[in-house]
Amino acid sequence: MPGDTLTEATTAAPAIASADGSQKRILLRFTKEEEKVLRRKIDRYLMPLITTLFVLAFLDRSNIGNARIAGLQESFNLSSNQFDWLLTAFYISYISFEWVGFLWNVVPAHIYVTMCLFGWGLVASLQSVTFNYWSLFILRFLLGIGEASFGPGVPMYLSFFYLRKEMGFRTGIFMSAAPLSTAFAGTIAYFITSVADHTPIDSWRVLLFVEGIPCMLMACIAWNYLPDRPSTAYFLDLKDKIIVRSRYRRRIEVEGEQVSHTGSHGFKWEEAIEVLQDPKVYVTASMFFLANIAYASMPVFLPLILRDMGYESITAQGLSAPPYLVAYVVVLLTTYLSDKRQSRAEFIIFHSSISAAGYLVLAISRDTFTRYCAIFFVASGFFSVVTVVIAWTVNNQSSESGKGTGMVMLNTIGQCGPLIGTRLYPESDAPYYERGMIICSIAMFTVAILAIMLRRHLARLNAESYKEERYRLIDDEYSSPSVPSIADEDEDEYEDEDDEDGDEDISRYEVITVAEARQLREEHGFNIDILDDEGTVDTILKNGAKLVAKKQAQTFKYML
Repeated sequence: MPGDTLTEATTAAPAIASADGSQKRILLRFTKEEEKVLRRKIDRYLMPLITTLFVLAFLDRSNIGNARIAGLQESFNLSSNQFDWLLTAFYISYISFEWVGFLWNVVPAHIYVTMCLFGWGLVASLQSVTFNYWSLFILRFLLGIGEASFGPGVPMYLSFFYLRKEMGFRTGIFMSAAPLSTAFAGTIAYFITSVADHTPIDSWRVLLFVEGIPCMLMACIAWNYLPDRPSTAYFLDLKDKIIVRSRYRRRIEVEGEQVSHTGSHGFKWEEAIEVLQDPKVYVTASMFFLANIAYASMPVFLPLILRDMGYESITAQGLSAPPYLVAYVVVLLTTYLSDKRQSRAEFIIFHSSISAAGYLVLAISRDTFTRYCAIFFVASGFFSVVTVVIAWTVNNQSSESGKGTGMVMLNTIGQCGPLIGTRLYPESDAPYYERGMIICSIAMFTVAILAIMLRRHLARLNAESYKEERYRLIDDEYSSPSVPSIADEDEDEYEDEDDEDGDEDISRYEVITVAEARQLREEHGFNIDILDDEGTVDTILKNGAKLVAKKQAQTFKYML
């Protein structure tokens, strides 16, 4: 299966000097259940914070649509074309500053994210005091710079903490913030504008001011609580960090990744250039571009579309929430199943197809209830596609600099989609907007076709890689007596321990130093399992070397 990983032991144990000057090899034994506890701990401390930040980011970028029907357009006497340019201004800067995502590998995360949060939160609130079209245009441009620095780099940041096979669901958790914030946008806008109607201040000004403040407040929380890397995370103790180190070793030895568990930061240009020469990156970026045509336009224009269906402005704000609440649940379910099946393409194909079909219904049908129901399929489809495409891109890059470059290319090309999407619903096409709906339908169908093509290509590459690895193992076995043979091992000894239904008590091991062993004894007493018997350690390490060889042969290089 794609994404199979090492679960028995490390393959190398350098001799370690003990206090008396002798050389010792020491292992920490832990169970699969203990690793699950660690993963849940990382989830508990990391994912709520990241998800909250992305909710705020998406809220600040898309609330311009709610401000429009709350009176913004009338206050500045904006034409439909001028409003489209306000949306375009955000994406011009968002695309132009995608390269800033490289800083996730250079600047410690807690410092970098704090600056991003405070910057775009301040700009978002300042939109409320603009006095004409051009002042609002400039602030929308600056808002795009702030958000470009944060959102596109989050999947790469998550890859510091999670294995390849865990990335889909975690990407889904934070990306589901997009439909969640869109749902909240309608509800919050409904509440704020209802209250603001009883004040002398324009409702849209109150809306933009209030929704920018939480970002500045969250900047303080990010500074204190956002970890840079697992090795420096405040919520992990020494044992946790040793298990993290084992997970990193697994990624390197079995999955072929080039990662570091330390807190060091840096960028390798040779890895970036290699990614830029990889055609797979441009295929996923093209899929992202097409999906973004729908992803960026529907949240902004949905209140307007609902209003043109015959609903009052305030009612349209409220009715825009349910489709995105459903999409939130669908995204989480999709990414969970995608990780479970270790597959990305089949979910992209399915969701892009149902989204395309939903757009066709919106273009053809004239029944209000039918069109409203179609929005549920449209939103669930394109939000899921965007999320899985991001996870797929990160999964199929082996190095940290490669992941960063892949995400920059994905977003630089993909975020050009909104430049089209934000111009698909001019007022002249009201009330049905057939042209925009048909264009989005074609775009989503094309995503499905590209996913099919890329999946077939990756399957061929996996087949070639599998054959090469098997031949290498055979050559090593017969040409080098130092390489342990796996041919005479009992196959039952190496069952896939990552199976969710497997034995939770299967032991795993990681090499530790004498100093770490002493500290673990002090912290955990006899509730820690440390092995320092030379014969036992040697046997475990030999078995670990055999298992790595077997897992390397079984693990596919690319996730399909």
